[in-house]
Amino acid sequence: MQFLSIVNTMFTKINQQEQPHFHARHYSVTPLGTRSGLIQWVDGATPLFGLYKRWQQREVVLQAQKAQDSFQQQPQPMPPVPRPSELYYSRITPALKAVGLSLDVTGRDWPLSVMKEVLKELMEATPSNLLAKELWCSCTTPSEWWRVTQSYARSTAVMSMVGYIIGLGDRHLDNVLIDMTTGEVVHIDYNVCFEKGKSLRVPEKVPFRMTHNIETALGVTGVEGIFRLSCEQVVQMMRRG
Repeated sequence: MQFLSIVNTMFTKINQQEQPHFHARHYSVTPLGTRSGLIQWVDGATPLFGLYKRWQQREVVLQAQKAQDSFQQQPQPMPPVPRPSELYYSRITPALKAVGLSLDVTGRDWPLSVMKEVLKELMEATPSNLLAKELWCSCTTPSEWWRVTQSYARSTAVMSMVGYIIGLGDRHLDNVLIDMTTGEVVHIDYNVCFEKGKSLRVPEKVPFRMTHNIETALGVTGVEGIFRLSCEQVVQMMRRG
């Protein structure tokens, strides 16, 4: 967290002339010993997984309602919402079997083409505008939506570049939070840093997380607008700083 405070100090000069401001939002961590400490509660932020989970729940309710209306059935208990791991293995297992492999083979040895195909299927099954719609629904006026979207794009750029520089990994949907009122992105759990993710059982090779949902929420320009410009400015400032 001290590092992010230093990064924000580097942004002081450019923030005098830039809106929205460059800012790496963080929280306080106070060590009490080698295995204990206090962590500040991150108020007002929602994990990206929470948005995805709510969409899953809405889909389950919708499908159950359609089945009930079609067959004139009595109301049935809602089926459980599948976990992301269950969705993944329900697709990767038959895909591996199709090429003569099983789950007993370590993930490092799974064919890249198979994993890409499964990823494509999962992306097609998930709307790419979940986050964009949440940001839109949280705003009451067009000007407020524009401000929040611009702030989100800049905040995403800042945290993407900072994460890349310190080799931050383990960026799953519970470790990336977003403040719907400001558009600021908040990253938590910095345990997997300094390229530690590359030594995991399934190595993390991407420099930062940029999924289709994160990209769509950047606006009509996607990664080629304020996001790219902000990334370039952040890297330049940190090189000089």
